[in-house]
Amino acid sequence: MSLLPLALLRCLALGAAIALGAPVHAALAPDQLAEVGVRPPPGARLPLNVRLADLDGRPVTLGEAIGARPAVVVFADYDCPQLCSPILALARDALAKSGRRPGVDYRMVVIGFNPRATAADGKRMVGGQIGFDSPVGRATAALTASPRAAERLMSAVGYHAEYDAAAARYAHPAVLLVVAADGRLSRVLSGLSISGDDVRRALVEAGRGGFGEIVDQVRLLCYGLAASVGVYDRPVRLLLAGAGAVTMLALAGGVVALARTARRRA
Repeated sequence: MSLLPLALLRCLALGAAIALGAPVHAALAPDQLAEVGVRPPPGARLPLNVRLADLDGRPVTLGEAIGARPAVVVFADYDCPQLCSPILALARDALAKSGRRPGVDYRMVVIGFNPRATAADGKRMVGGQIGFDSPVGRATAALTASPRAAERLMSAVGYHAEYDAAAARYAHPAVLLVVAADGRLSRVLSGLSISGDDVRRALVEAGRGGFGEIVDQVRLLCYGLAASVGVYDRPVRLLLAGAGAVTMLALAGGVVALARTARRRA
């Protein structure tokens, strides 16, 4: 077989794999997804006496993890293939640019709530996105919560998640919770549109005992591109498939043009 047919075959095979890949479906109904979000009750406060565990299995309370300072709290699924990892990386960058001193002016607390995720999953995610030896990482407590502890913490701040058993994944809000040292909720920040200034203002407010406006509901979901129906709905999948097919056809055309040019020069 000549080089040209082999190259074309590879390009077309890759294009077919992208265009005809199996679609991803979500089992959660729209009314279930409508329940996912953050709706803090008046005076929302995380209970500091909830017992958790660090990634080495040592018991720790939330109060011990936060310490006597404001904290940024993130509920994370350590086995999440979607937004949890990028959110931790964005939170790390925002905290690093906030001008606040890690471990002195704030703590970061990551709480893994998926009972099927392991401590090794948590170490890979937190270590990879924050870095245990980075300045922010040294001020971060990466923890795991039992189902009962997770439910108690989430209920206290109106954090609602739904489990999709068919896909074995959670739909949950992609947010950062800024809390005072006593656990009182100060602000809810979007996990994907966070800046150093946002975090700085929220931490200063929490440190002074002040509280900014808390939105009634945050609808950015860690579940996929189409929050209204679950993950990749039909229009999105068709768009991705079409883009992949066009890209592969363009590559194939480029190979043909290069081969013809080479033959003319020869």
